Amino acid sequence: MSRQPLGEVGEMDQPEGLAEEAYKFGMNDPFDRLSPIRLVVPQLLRSRQYMDRIRAFRVPANSIAVWYLGQNGFILKAFDGLLIGIDLYLSNSCASRFRDRPYRLDRQLPVFIEPEDLDLDVFITTHSHDDHADPETIRRITKKDMTRFLGPFDSVRVYRECGVAEERCELLHPGECVDLGSSVRVQGTFALPTDATDLNHLGVLLSFSNGITFYDTGDTAFANVLEELLPKDVDVCAICMNGGFHNLSATDAAAIVKMLRPRVVVPCHYDMMVNNVGSPMMLKVALQTLGSDARFVLMKYYRPWIYRAARPVFLEI
Repeated sequence: MSRQPLGEVGEMDQPEGLAEEAYKFGMNDPFDRLSPIRLVVPQLLRSRQYMDRIRAFRVPANSIAVWYLGQNGFILKAFDGLLIGIDLYLSNSCASRFRDRPYRLDRQLPVFIEPEDLDLDVFITTHSHDDHADPETIRRITKKDMTRFLGPFDSVRVYRECGVAEERCELLHPGECVDLGSSVRVQGTFALPTDATDLNHLGVLLSFSNGITFYDTGDTAFANVLEELLPKDVDVCAICMNGGFHNLSATDAAAIVKMLRPRVVVPCHYDMMVNNVGSPMMLKVALQTLGSDARFVLMKYYRPWIYRAARPVFLEI
């Protein structure tokens, strides 16, 4: 299928008082264990209120809606209302679990939606690291019996250990496609593990029946062979770019984007933990330096971002 011109718009569903240009992701000192963590953005909506807004939001037939919840956390909504969560880290568990480290791993974003309020149709994780398949988040989800949980082997292990019923857990391999409903199909994609603690990393490619594609790289490391293994010419590519813990640097992320030729690139994984942040604008600079023509979009917290197909092609999923 030939690529068609697509456009994207941000819906005006933004709570008042958010100074979007004032984000300072490096405002907390990771080695200062005495000072309280200052939030990068204030808590503007109550948890249940935010989830209710997402559930009630109507997506045009030629579009998808995306909400960014920090780190690699996204909620996507199809035009028929199907809600899909990817790598939702909705606690501060890493700060507690790794308190013996010489630096803090506290979150500096609000917990936008408490796990008890999470109301999704599909919950996907790309791998089992705690900021992606967070045991506390998964354990506290109250609607486990109404949600499908997908992921690679180690993620499925976490699901089971956190009380998800066997019949709700679905293993996803690189190259495997799974229908999530009548409007969305997910395909596992290759991701290069960043360390030996989990060798089952994935990316995920969501294909919507209106022709729109959304690809999340997961926490892949860099290798030249990725050009042969990853999906190309997608509409939207969400890519990690923080550089810490063997994740992609802004330069490596830009090199992958240039290989893959997405229409839009969305940076992620740069904002959550005080010890592992960076400026997302470095990715924009790197894209310009390498001559990528992908459109750079910095997603705003609390605001649904709408990606719209100018001429949608409805496909049978």
